[in-house]
This record gives sequence, structure tokens and C-alpha cells, in this order.
Amino acid sequence: MRRPALLYLPHRIPYPPDKGDKIRSFHLLNTLTRLGEVDLVTHADDPRDLRHVEVLRESCRSVTVFPLPRWRSRLRAARAIFTGTPLSVAWMTRGLACDFVRELLAERRHEAVVVCSSQGMSYLPPELAAPVILDAVDVDSEKWTALSAGCAPSHWIAALESRRMRRFERAAHARAARVVLCTEREAALWRKLAGRERVVAITNGVALPAEVAPTARRTPGRLMFCGAMDYEPNVRAATLAATRILPELRRSNPAAHLVIVGRNPTESVRGLAALPGVSVTGEVPDIAPHLQSASVALVPLEVARGIQNKVLEAMAHGVPVLTTPAVASSFAEAALGALAVSPVSGMAAVTVELLGREAERARLAAAGRAFVAEHHAWSRFDADFSNVLRESMAEPAARSSEVRTCR
Repeated sequence: MRRPALLYLPHRIPYPPDKGDKIRSFHLLNTLTRLGEVDLVTHADDPRDLRHVEVLRESCRSVTVFPLPRWRSRLRAARAIFTGTPLSVAWMTRGLACDFVRELLAERRHEAVVVCSSQGMSYLPPELAAPVILDAVDVDSEKWTALSAGCAPSHWIAALESRRMRRFERAAHARAARVVLCTEREAALWRKLAGRERVVAITNGVALPAEVAPTARRTPGRLMFCGAMDYEPNVRAATLAATRILPELRRSNPAAHLVIVGRNPTESVRGLAALPGVSVTGEVPDIAPHLQSASVALVPLEVARGIQNKVLEAMAHGVPVLTTPAVASSFAEAALGALAVSPVSGMAAVTVELLGREAERARLAAAGRAFVAEHHAWSRFDADFSNVLRESMAEPAARSSEVRTCR
């Protein structure tokens, strides 16, 4: 039996799977290559990722990667201020890639098109026979709404982007055979924004290491924050941890130490290393050793959309997680027994308490491991997305598109 031809459009090259969006898009690629012959078209906004193209060619029928230099993205986003195009769509798209995708769709028959992140919807032609599955992951317009609070120019731009993305997401919904979100909370927001039909929640998975360091053998007082350190919500959270939470904590526990781990730290993040008790590693080849030595994973995110992979990875490695209500609300209710939750204003006091109670840290570590094993296996993601793809291909697919072009 002929395997179906699938076109996959993730907004970033899905390898290596070393950050949140790439982890999900990589596992989605694994699902698609198991089910059909995949033509992969994507971008590389980090030139170092281009060296991994050959790895992707081992599993795909074809791989085409368009470099996306930051200067070009900045220029396109600046121009988009004076148009109706969302700035994030302008940032993550290229005219050459748009032309290539449309030529590929005209030349080859595809049984389905899978778009990972809403921006890629602008690459599709107005009429397309194949069903489109949009893995939106989260509701981008809500993130921009959260970032728009205040009166600074950046907040005005965030408010503008929120309005534009709402229109864009509604048009994307009208075009898609299915829209996939990463949590039930995000799915509910999308239904309220764009419509109840054809919306599915499929959560992220996490790899569960066979063994983890016991609580008693972890480095006393070591706190950890990890993430892409050029992403503004992560920058804010790391700054909060280093400048507000850690100093208060060190007054009662002078040995407390915060390790900030993640690629592309901004200048402001690198500057945090000058503070007492703060280390900034930058990119690391393997995050596991840092997770295996941490006593507590500190995740003081005030703006949090979708599922936080940093929380899943910490729980999988037996690290008790202290986070905010904004992050905890993305997880199933059962996770509340596996997370320590506090507003940022109370995090220092809760951290002091956790560091002083080894038995409670051990309980949270065990509960976190059990939670992710039950609710966040990649095999579950694979099965759920496979069902969505099969259902979409079995239905009439053609929908006219009102999504604003990438031009």
C-alpha cells in the first residue's frame, strides 16, 4: 500500500530538539515519518542548526531549509508595522519560502499538510485540496495581550500584535481541517476566539530517564532555571529569580545558588552572573547533569502560554518544581500534588521552606515523576496526533483561505 505524501511546515528546523517548540515539532516529525512520506520545508534562524540537515534527510523524502537571518526578520517586522500583517508572521516568514511551498504543492500531490505554528499558514495557496492540520500549540494573541500591560512603546506594539494575531488566528481556523493546541486551557481559549469545531488538545511528552539522583545526594541550596534565554518571558523570569528571589533567600541560606541554563543569553542575562550566588552557563551540550544536581527548579514565569517543557523535564529528572499559578494552570489538576505553587511575591519564603524540608522535596520529586509518566509520554502524543491526521485525511478538505499572505 502506498504511504501517503505529507507536507510538513514547522516554523523552525526541528533538530536538534533542544528548546520547547523544537522538541514538540521534532516528535511530530517522528509521527509523520512513521505514517507517510514527508516533504519538510522550514527555516533556520540559528545558522548552527544548518549542520543538522543531513540528519533530517535520513527520515524525510525531501528537506528544504531557508535561512532566516535576524536582520532580515527585524526588517520585515518593522515594515509590517505599517500593514495589517502580524509582526510575528512577518518575522518568521520569507517570500522565497512561500514561493517554494506553493510550487511544491502545485507539482506534487499531498494527502495532508501539517503546519506547526500559525505563521506557516500564510504560505498556503488560497485553494488547496489537501486537508490542513494546524498545530498552533498555543494562542499567540493571548501571549501578546499579556505582554501589552503598561504604557511603554513595546507594550503598544504588543497590543497591536495581539489584535492582528486574533484576526490571523480566526482566519487560520477557518482554513484548517483540525487545529491542535497543547493544553485543554489553550484549546478552550482558541474555541472562544475562533470557533468550537475541529479543535483538539494534544499535550507534550517528555523522556523519562531510567534513574535519577536521590534528593539527599543533590547539591544543597542549588536552584535552577532553564530555557531559551533570548525569549523575553524567560529573561524576565530569570531576572526575577536572580534579583528578587535569590537575595531574599540568601539572607537565611547563604549557600543558596542559582544556575541559569540556556542558549543565547541576552546581555542582561549574562550580566546577572555578576550578582552573588548566580551562575549563567549559556548553551550546554546536555541539560541532564544540571537537572540531576539541582535541589529545586525555580520557574517564576509571570507570562506563560502553553505547556512548559522546562517543568516537564525537571519533574522527569526528579527535581521538585516551584512555579507560579500561571504555569501550574496549564497542567492537569493532578499536577497540583506534584508542584509547589506560589506567586512570585511569596517564592522566596516557599523556597526557604522547601530547601529546609528534605522529605517534602523527596515527595514532590516522586510525585512529579509519577505525574509525567502517566500524563506526558511521547507515545500518547504519537497516538493522538496519528488519529487527528487519519480523521482529517478521511474528510473533504478544500477550504478557501483568508489568511494574509506572507508577502
